[in-house]
Amino acid sequence: MTSLRPIITPANAARLSRVRQLSPVRVSYTSGQRLGFDSRGAVLVAKDERPAHLQWWDLGTDSDRPVVETDLPLLGAPAVAVGELVVCIGASAPSPSGLWRPSLKALSARDGSLQRQDFLPHAVITLCASRDGSQLLAVMDEEAGLLWDVRAWRPVRALPWPEGEFSVSACALSADGRFAAASATQWNDDQRGVGVLWLWDVASGGQPWTLPIDAPSAWSVAFHPREPLLVVGGISEDVAVIHAEERRLVRTIPGFRGYACNLDFHPEGHLLAASRDGWGFALHHFETGEVLFQASNDIELQASDAIFSPDGRFVAWGQGDGSVGLWAVAD
Repeated sequence: MTSLRPIITPANAARLSRVRQLSPVRVSYTSGQRLGFDSRGAVLVAKDERPAHLQWWDLGTDSDRPVVETDLPLLGAPAVAVGELVVCIGASAPSPSGLWRPSLKALSARDGSLQRQDFLPHAVITLCASRDGSQLLAVMDEEAGLLWDVRAWRPVRALPWPEGEFSVSACALSADGRFAAASATQWNDDQRGVGVLWLWDVASGGQPWTLPIDAPSAWSVAFHPREPLLVVGGISEDVAVIHAEERRLVRTIPGFRGYACNLDFHPEGHLLAASRDGWGFALHHFETGEVLFQASNDIELQASDAIFSPDGRFVAWGQGDGSVGLWAVAD
């Protein structure tokens, strides 16, 4: 990528166009690519939910082919790029204790070779990284989330779940490291769902604050990069804005046609990207909710991620043929 592209702003967002298409070695039609940039914007990783297909690109080169494309036995959790590593969740395999356990794998971003591996007590549903790449949050299917120090490569602390029956969809870490969050669906006795937000104070490591949202399911959560705010989206055309420090709902943002499957903030905080169930992706003005740009490739049920690059000059969107488009302000 080139730094000559202008930073995306509310004033120029309508002029976005696709400037590059990153292609897989093997075309694989998918509706669920999970994407992630490293903190420098040098590596872009994409993982399909099914099958467990993982690939990533070196954006400092002119090649649109992935550096690595692999079908390692992985769980459905996203992969993340941190520093010189791509971290993913391996499927259960024999551990040193003799028990079958899933694993936290760190692969070389250069060639995909295994650099570090630790076995975990439970399967991981979702995985996220802090904006600076120093910490990971792995939400497991039993008992707790696990906060992980990337540089020391060791667990920091467990973040306990509340009681009840839940399905977790996504997680996020605040820019200052104070908070962790997860979006989930809480199942009632009659198996009817209610969307909820969990918010942990990382330092205390206690039970999370839980907030129901006005939706039968919550699919996505993202922290504002500069303010103590976070957003939650789900099966609703409204996105909830929550104040993390004050533990309260601030407002709702309407107009998310096709629901907000995956949310991501521009690094300046003034734009919100949302990929939408069957409706492509859109950029919204965070304060007003106005749709400033939208695009689709007309593939039904296409709900892959749309995310901003760390420098705010590009949007990456997972396309239905397994490729990833890079969008920037047109010349």
